[in-house]
Amino acid sequence: MEPSHFEAALEGDINKFPFCDIGREDLSEIFIQVSPSGNSLLHVASSSGHQDMTQLIARNFPFLIAKKNSEGNTALHLAVRAQKLNTVRILVDLAQQIPNTTSTETLLTMKNDEGSTALHEALLAVPASKKNVNILVDVVCYLVLKDPNVTCHQNNAGKTPLCMAIESGNKDILDYILNALPDQGNGLVQRLEGKPPVHVAIEHRKLDMLRIIKEQKEELLLLRDEEGNTPLHFAADIGFIEGVRYLIEIKSNWAFERNNKGVYPLHLACENGHVQVTKELFRRWPDPTELLCDKGQSILHVAAKSGKDNVVRCILKEKGTDKLVNKMDKNGNTPFHLAALHCHSMVLFTLLCDKRSKADLVNCQGLTAYDIFKSNILTKDQQIDGNDRNIKASGAVEENSVDVGLKTSKKLEKFQMMMTYSMLYMSHEFFRCGQTKRHHQNSTPMSQFKIKPPTPKQELNNTINYLFVVAALVVGAAFAGALQIPFDDANSTDNAGTAPASSASDRDFSNKGYLGSFLFNNVITMNLSITASFILFLALLLDTNLATKLVSISLLLLELALTFLGSAFFYAIELRMQIIGNQWSLLSYMIMIIGIFQQIQNGLVVISIVAFTMGREALVIIIYFVLFCFYFPLYRLCSMISFTLLKAPIRVLLYASLFLFLVYLVI
Repeated sequence: MEPSHFEAALEGDINKFPFCDIGREDLSEIFIQVSPSGNSLLHVASSSGHQDMTQLIARNFPFLIAKKNSEGNTALHLAVRAQKLNTVRILVDLAQQIPNTTSTETLLTMKNDEGSTALHEALLAVPASKKNVNILVDVVCYLVLKDPNVTCHQNNAGKTPLCMAIESGNKDILDYILNALPDQGNGLVQRLEGKPPVHVAIEHRKLDMLRIIKEQKEELLLLRDEEGNTPLHFAADIGFIEGVRYLIEIKSNWAFERNNKGVYPLHLACENGHVQVTKELFRRWPDPTELLCDKGQSILHVAAKSGKDNVVRCILKEKGTDKLVNKMDKNGNTPFHLAALHCHSMVLFTLLCDKRSKADLVNCQGLTAYDIFKSNILTKDQQIDGNDRNIKASGAVEENSVDVGLKTSKKLEKFQMMMTYSMLYMSHEFFRCGQTKRHHQNSTPMSQFKIKPPTPKQELNNTINYLFVVAALVVGAAFAGALQIPFDDANSTDNAGTAPASSASDRDFSNKGYLGSFLFNNVITMNLSITASFILFLALLLDTNLATKLVSISLLLLELALTFLGSAFFYAIELRMQIIGNQWSLLSYMIMIIGIFQQIQNGLVVISIVAFTMGREALVIIIYFVLFCFYFPLYRLCSMISFTLLKAPIRVLLYASLFLFLVYLVI
């Protein structure tokens, strides 16, 4: 195409060549040419809105009306996109009037590369246009008037013009299209493609569009999607409470209709955590135990399986739900079984707090919720960990943003699994142990189940290196504490360098007591850390199995060392407070409170060591998790009120608890 011809069509000047000579000579060779993007001169004139030139070219070269550019757009597509109503009318009328050309129906249903007809293009521009909305409405009405059936065809995105009219929110367009559509007797329902228009209105939460559809074409409300979902299914699934109430007013029986999977709308509301919709649908049937899906699962089963603890609490508070708490599905699983199987710790906690719940019930395979967790989740976790080790060892995976996101989600899954494991373990071993043992006389000891398989040699060496660093830091802290004993410099020597006279006062006696306790804890810390270091040295020289045992022993010694180190800090602060006197009385009371906390921590550490030696690993994890949850808010409180002297010991206790908690999850 010559640039001069393109410029003349763009300006709409019919007095320039070749437009001025169209009736005088054969110019087919010129008008068959296209621009670099595949546009003919009719495309250019139509998109510019030049009516006279569009009519001149279309009358003399009618084959250009159906010609497409490189994007599959006809001249009608570009005229609609440019919002040129008169040009649209010229193209459609000429396509109908001129013989041996494309028919009106074919032109209006021709699709571009995106699968959009001219009507699609007009509706796409409605939400983005503010000034020319009225023109677009006229364009849409004109195209629908010429062929109402074009509103039933979908584009590549699966959207029909009828659905796009609903998305646009323009009531005039929707009302006109619905009035132009043929009645149900003419096969309207069969010709509609893609998603039902009612579902689109629900998806975009447009209640006013639902009312228009009800008034104009009520038969559209009867359409279901490919999965057999009614409009009420869809409204309950997304939690559209206004739509749910309106649809129930139209047809109340929808609340008791299933989709192809045998699921009621109430099940979908529970599965997605929509409490208001759940309450609304719950009142529609007097006995909720009647509403079961094909798997025999009640609404409480579905909520527990999906981890929606808010819906679980809502159901448990309703009247008439006593039969749902321990009801079994076709596999014999109760809601407690399903919550344990999918590691939903909050749902487990909610059910455990309900007196009606029985955690010791067995399913059709003779398994309790605790047994299901051990046989499915822990075994699966072992396989995942093994694969992760192989991937890390091969070095074939590079870290990127996607990998970091996956690792974060896996950490959250690990946390959920740990919390679920802890609650099931405590429920099994402490609260319901007698009932459970009656069902399972041959239960396997807890110590025989390990969350991870034996650690490879390389990872074991990395763990030893990490523990070496911790041991070295603890030794350094103990050594520094021995060199800087917190005694009163003013009372140790006078100005002449002579020792002061000894005093038998209560204050001096108390100071000696605190100083002795500080030295005792400091020496114990040093020796435990050095012993742990020697054991780690020995672990490097032995085979993997024996080295793993030695690492566990050194970890226990470091645990005790950190505990004594925290006690040493406490006695050092007490000694400093005795030296300062009663200047900070409030801080003295805070020190006493911290002392009580210190004793509680020491007791928990002793309990955890005993539990670990008896094979109760889960109890150890619970203790350290509780320690971390306790010390973290305490440290934040001291940071906010600027108790500088308290930050150091609490920080040590906090990091120690967190470190030991994480280490027990690793090894």
